[in-house]
Formats: sequence, C-alpha cells, structure tokens
Amino acid sequence: MAAPPSTFQNLINNEFSVSKSRTWMKVLDPASQRLLTRVPKSTPAEVQKAVTVAEAAHPAWASSPVAKRKAMLFSLLHLLQLHGTDFRHALQLEVGKTLQDAESEFERGIDAIHAACSATAEMNGKHGTNNPTEIYTVHQSLGVCVVITPFNFPFMILLWSLPYALITGNTVVFKPSEKTPSTANLLGRYVVQAGFPPGVFNIIHGLSGAVEKLLSQPVVSAVSFVGSEAAGERVYEHAKATRKRVQIEISERNHGIVLDDAAKTRTLCAIVGSAFGAAGQRCMALSVMLCVGSTALWIDDQVEVARSLKVGCGFDPGTEVGLLITTAAKERVEAMIDLAEMEGAEVVLDGRNYCVSEYLQGNFVVRPSSPPMFKPLCSATKRRFSALSSSVSTSKPWTRPSRWRMRTAQIFRRKINIGQIGINVPVLAASGPASRTVNKDSFLGDNPVAIPHHAKNGDNIMTLIGSVRHL
Repeated sequence: MAAPPSTFQNLINNEFSVSKSRTWMKVLDPASQRLLTRVPKSTPAEVQKAVTVAEAAHPAWASSPVAKRKAMLFSLLHLLQLHGTDFRHALQLEVGKTLQDAESEFERGIDAIHAACSATAEMNGKHGTNNPTEIYTVHQSLGVCVVITPFNFPFMILLWSLPYALITGNTVVFKPSEKTPSTANLLGRYVVQAGFPPGVFNIIHGLSGAVEKLLSQPVVSAVSFVGSEAAGERVYEHAKATRKRVQIEISERNHGIVLDDAAKTRTLCAIVGSAFGAAGQRCMALSVMLCVGSTALWIDDQVEVARSLKVGCGFDPGTEVGLLITTAAKERVEAMIDLAEMEGAEVVLDGRNYCVSEYLQGNFVVRPSSPPMFKPLCSATKRRFSALSSSVSTSKPWTRPSRWRMRTAQIFRRKINIGQIGINVPVLAASGPASRTVNKDSFLGDNPVAIPHHAKNGDNIMTLIGSVRHL
C-alpha cells in the first residue's frame, strides 16, 4: 500500500517548520502521476528569517577551528553513507532514475564531500618574504551563501558547493528544485544530526519569488546556481547588480564526432549511453552525432542499439531508460520531435506516445534535438572531415563537451573551442577534486576554472583572500 502524501517543511535554524504559505505545489510520481507530496511557495517573511538566522550564525561558525568544521563534515559523510538507501530511493521515486543512475549520483555526491575535506590545507594560505618584509595570505569566509539547484541531480549538484561553503566558514541558505524536494530535506535532517550549529544550513522551498527575495538580501555574499539558461541569466544579472560573487552553470549542447577509424561497437554503445542515460535529463547528454565519411552508414545500427534499450520504471530490474520528470517535460520533448519532423528531419526511432504496459501514465519518451533541454533525444548529421573544427566550435554559444572516436583527435583538440573534450570516452560531469572546465555561454560569473568552487591555488568564490605584511 502506498504511503499517504506528505507536506515538506522548511529548515530554519535547525528546526523543520510548516510554511504559512497559502500556495503549495504538487510533486507527482513520474511513473503513475500519484501525488507524492506538496511543497510550499515560501513566504517572503520565511525567506527573510532564513537569511537572518544564517547571518547571525556566521560569526561563531567562521571563528570555529577548521578541524572542527571538518570533523562535522565527516560526521555528515558517515550519516549519508549509513542512510544511502533513503537517498537512492528518493532519486528513483521523484526523478524517475534507474537504480544504477541513482547509485552513481549518490557516490559522486559523496566524492564531493571527500574532496572538500581534503582541500583544507589550501586554506592555510601562502607565506613569502620580500626582505625585510614578511608576507602571508589569509582566507576568510564571505558570510551567507545561497545555493540553487535543478531537479535532475538534486543530491550531487548541491554537494558541488555545500561542503566547500561550510568548511570555509560560510553559512548557507539552500533553495532546491520544487520538483525534487526529498533529497534536500533528507540531507537537512542529517546536517542537524551531524551537529552543525543552528543557522549554518537552512532550506527554503519555493519558486522564482523565493530566489528573487534571496538575491535581494544585502547580507548574501555569494550565489551558486545550476539550471536552465533563462533562469541562470536572470540570477546572474540580479546577483551582479547587487555586487555578489556568483557562479552560474547553464545549458550546453553536446556533440559526438565519429570518424572512420573508430571502434564501431564500442562507439555506438557509448553514444547511446550518453544520449539516453538518465532519460537524457543531464546537461552532459549527447544531443548531436556528427558522422564523418563511411560512419554515416552506422546510423541504422545506432538505431537498433537504441531500440534494444529497456524502457521502464527505475524500480524495475533491468530498466535502462527511466522517466522524464513531469508530463509537461514529456509534452515539450514530443513537441520538439513534431517540429523537427515538420522542418524535414527524418525520425528513424519514434518514441512519441510511448507506453509501458505497467505504467500507462508514465512520462516515457524514446527519441532529434535543437536547443539544449533535458530530453532523451539524439540527432545524427553527416559532415566532411575538414569542416568539423569550425562547424562544432562556432555552431552554438553554449557548446561545451565533445566526444571523439579517432586517432587524429589531437589535431582537433588544438583547433576546437570546447570546454570539455572526451577522446574515445563519453564526457561526464567531473566529480571529486577535478574541476569542471567550461566556456562560452554555458558559464556566467566569477572564476570558471575554480569549479567546483576551489582551485589548486586556493582561490575560491566563497572565501575572501587577504594579505598581511610585517617586518
């Protein structure tokens, strides 16, 4: 028997409280459309309270020893690993992920905490001499930081920034996606159990109104956002207008280039996995396959590999392609296929109106691609070898990764303008201490090489670096 629907609460000052809002949003099971829970559109007063308690908690938290903050993060890490099943279940239920996708996200989130704990040595600063002057640098926390995350990786993407903010002495107000609130509140529960002081980590549920209220607060010093292009641009403009530090990661369009000397079977499987994994609901999903020379003849084989994937509910064993997050997302994907077909595209594997017998109301699409959007779509295009560098590097302003299967990849690496390149491997978002390199309009803000919020030189958007000189 299914559990009755619940309502989600805000976490403010280490206390969960029911919002006084009159507007609540429904969260539906993507497999059955069953009501799972309701999420509040938090009131301005509740947003203000979260920021106020975060500001009040900052001085004591920032002055606490780094070793103490690190120990609390390790306590949190232990609790998360102890209750990992709860997080994986929430990711499968709300996002529609397969068990493999949910496990992968959980482990990559855990890696981010380990990486943050290992970065403490960089916070000690640097020492130098310039006779007769001694010079050393110090790292100071900024204050209140705001973190805003999307629905598709609600656990991992929060942990790209949260542990770095906490270990450097900042306090955090977190606004999760209204579509996937469970992992946020689970993590909030374990933050409290790990012993973090009241006000250090706070959760506010809501929509764009909550974001605008957070950005309007003078005491908010830094903003981390991952999400859609339109929303990211609004957040960036607002944050910069109020002189906040900001890092915005937004949509990309990803190309896979296939040359004649590629290993056919491995290439086709890698492309299918990249395009359709996580139901295409990830910014690194492959959306365009550029076939060079005789590889254009591989398209029929590519279709058959895609056709062989098992589509279904993430809880069912063997499912390889899960669900889209909402019926609205499914309708947008099907509308894109309709438009592509009207404009002359040949739909060689049509997933419109796709049904799984056990889940007749599920948000399934098996699936051409235009602007960046989370979807299980992949288009194939024939290109000449000599035209690839210019066509890919200048085609779209948000282009980020490219995947190549060729011995001549190094030639392209030197010529192409791409943030992330995979040679004979699909490109995934970096985890752990590895930086996520970005370029063009897929990134807005400060210090792109410091993603995920730290760099080997100790630069960090969530700390203020000062220098001290004395004789």
